[in-house]
Amino acid sequence: MTRPDATYAPANAVDVFVHNGWTSNYASVGNGYDPAQDWFQVKLAEPAPVHEVFSRWTSPAKPTEYDLQVSTDAGCQTWSTVAHVVNPSDRDSQVIDRKDPISCVRMQALATNSTTGYTINEFEVWSGPKPAPVVGHIIPVPVRQTPGTGQPWELTAESRVVVSGGGLAATAEILAGYLRPATGYELPVVTGSATAADIALTLAPVPGLPQGNESAAAEGYSLTVSRTGVSVVAPKAHGLFNGFQTLRQLLPAAIHSPSAGVGPWTAQPITVVDYPRYAHRGLQLDPARNFLTVAEVRSMIDQLAALKGDRLHLHLTDSQSWRLEIKGYPALDGTGCNGANCLAGFYTQEDFKGLVTYAADRFIEIVPELEGPAHATAAVTALGGRAVMGCQGQTQNDRFCTDPNDPASARALAFWRDAIAQLAAISPSPILHIGGDEAIGMLHEDYKWWIRQMEIIVNDNGKRLMGWNPALEGYAPNSTSINHYWSDYTGGGPALIKPEWFNQGRDVIVTPEYNAYLDFGYDGSPGRTPRTELLQSYSWDPEWVYEKYRSVWAQPAYGGPKAEDVLGIEAPIWGEQLRGPATNEYMVFPRLAGILEKAWSPKALTQDYDAYRQRLSVAGPRWAFANVNYGTVSQVTWGTAAMGTVARFGVDRTLRDAPLARMAAGSIPPSEVTAVIDWGDGSPAEPTGVAGRDYVASQRQGRSLMSVSGSHTYPADQVYHGTVTYSHRDQTWVVPFTATGVPSCTKTITGPHSGPLTVSSGVTCLDEATITGPVTVRTGAGLYASGSEVRGPLSCAGNSPAPSDAGRPNTASGPKSGQCARL
Repeated sequence: MTRPDATYAPANAVDVFVHNGWTSNYASVGNGYDPAQDWFQVKLAEPAPVHEVFSRWTSPAKPTEYDLQVSTDAGCQTWSTVAHVVNPSDRDSQVIDRKDPISCVRMQALATNSTTGYTINEFEVWSGPKPAPVVGHIIPVPVRQTPGTGQPWELTAESRVVVSGGGLAATAEILAGYLRPATGYELPVVTGSATAADIALTLAPVPGLPQGNESAAAEGYSLTVSRTGVSVVAPKAHGLFNGFQTLRQLLPAAIHSPSAGVGPWTAQPITVVDYPRYAHRGLQLDPARNFLTVAEVRSMIDQLAALKGDRLHLHLTDSQSWRLEIKGYPALDGTGCNGANCLAGFYTQEDFKGLVTYAADRFIEIVPELEGPAHATAAVTALGGRAVMGCQGQTQNDRFCTDPNDPASARALAFWRDAIAQLAAISPSPILHIGGDEAIGMLHEDYKWWIRQMEIIVNDNGKRLMGWNPALEGYAPNSTSINHYWSDYTGGGPALIKPEWFNQGRDVIVTPEYNAYLDFGYDGSPGRTPRTELLQSYSWDPEWVYEKYRSVWAQPAYGGPKAEDVLGIEAPIWGEQLRGPATNEYMVFPRLAGILEKAWSPKALTQDYDAYRQRLSVAGPRWAFANVNYGTVSQVTWGTAAMGTVARFGVDRTLRDAPLARMAAGSIPPSEVTAVIDWGDGSPAEPTGVAGRDYVASQRQGRSLMSVSGSHTYPADQVYHGTVTYSHRDQTWVVPFTATGVPSCTKTITGPHSGPLTVSSGVTCLDEATITGPVTVRTGAGLYASGSEVRGPLSCAGNSPAPSDAGRPNTASGPKSGQCARL
């Protein structure tokens, strides 16, 4: 239990978040209680005019009658009543419009029906009218966004990505690759003058970015959308990348679809100037316990980039498994995990380098972690067990020997020197994470000695060390090693946290277990406890962190983390209870969006949970079209979005169970939706079924897209425009689709074919074909695949028409690039 004087201390009222409540000491309510003795007041930093006072209460813990008072003297001794309020609403706004300088503002209670004191969530004093909350489509919410006027901009088949210099071509190709699959457009990357249909990416100074702010210079941008075109301007390529991610969010949600559909692809006029609050905005994955393939990690990288995250922390080792190749140690082979349905897997050093490159191309830095000295059963076992790697008399299998006087510690450090040297050689990140948490029962002085040895090894390899607290207690006093602060867990032992953790000017990454641990359950899902519901995952700030195991707010209790020391925020998804990418996605989304918003957006714009939920409502359909298994929680009224497909029939003019339309509606069970197909050829409309996965929190399953497919024979070989009408109660959504024949093939390949195959012009059609060897589709040529397999690299760039799956499954077992990347 927290002592009352700590809970009700005035410092705890200033918590930087709208939905956190500051509660009066309800123990005082009882016989003889006089509510007129209750008051709440604030002193302004300097006297100023007061136009409006806004209070937010938690019913029923509020006054039924109060006086709003102001004071103009410096000591706030003389009060005058400016408003008498009876039965205030939970959101209570009082306009007083005082032009004279006010020193203090006070809520003086007069009566209450509460038996539990008061809970006041917000007490805001405004010199002018209180501004409306910032909502919009963009998450993280940008620093400034100004809606424009006029007609929307449209992305068309004529659109290009126009870059200000050839050095941007590679980044622009990746960005264009985000838009090609859903649109089917070529979207060539060119230099020169932009037209109204184009997206211009320009390296140049941006007015409005704060001078001397390194993060703003590296990642800030401006985005202008109007009917005359789209312009993204930034000082650096990373800023252009960020601005393009904002543009993606302004387009219809179906732009995130991996398969082509029917537009239009429009964005409303807007001007955005934006830059990050923190340089480190991260997600931590735990393949040590929930292995993810290279392709699955790449998918998470793309989702992280879409939310302007720029750090991916990979927890590569733990007691359950060691997932990274260390040459010379073949027993560290990636086997093992915990519980049932273990996923074995292993990253070769080439795999890791490939992930690093893929992430870097999207301006994401991979920060690798090799865990020690505890959480190390897999490594200790593979290296000979505790008889080789444990101290004399050691009974635990999960740790290396940390006694400097025991020969086993020298053997252990010899291995770690080798492992860290190999990792440092393939990891360009300046940071190397060594874990360091939960060494429960280890002699603390031995633990600190071990951490210092690791710091020396990491520094000798040209890297900067980062470790979970309490690792910082072993750092050299003036080292640059980073404190990764999560919570002071000591397994029931005495507290270690102290002001010295935060008053040395040491850089810190903030990862509060109470708010940012994504493996904690929510909305009825399985997961660790206590649960981290959507509200709790958003109701914090790096400058105001709850110390879970000490039950106090860290800043008033221990003096930190200090604002000037915070490098950024990271959210971990630990893998003990997860299996595979779908469960991982469910636990990460939607909560990661709010945590990354805390890392990117100004603090003043990340305090309103209601505005955040409205931004989430439009983010949900984007995840749905990207086939992300996100938690469609009831706390958000999810928006709807739909896309029709381009369905292709063969020479018999027949569609066979062809996908026609897809709709995202995260708040509506698919079983409650009906659909009717109008084939567009004058034939009678047909009622049909709707296919979709419903929300089952207990299985970590979010609602999927609701798909409609159908079979139909058309009377002629021409283009038809049909519709699918979805209905739910009194709502309907009419979704257009197109049905057309196969493209005119200049060459058709069926059956086995030995490569290489190069398509230089025209359209090559693969019909039930198996191609062995690399396939390259040159600029201006086209590829049409139907029920085919490519066994080798598949490369496409600048193709017209864009490569198509034709609605039938195809397989590419080698790497894919360019327009073929998402086939």
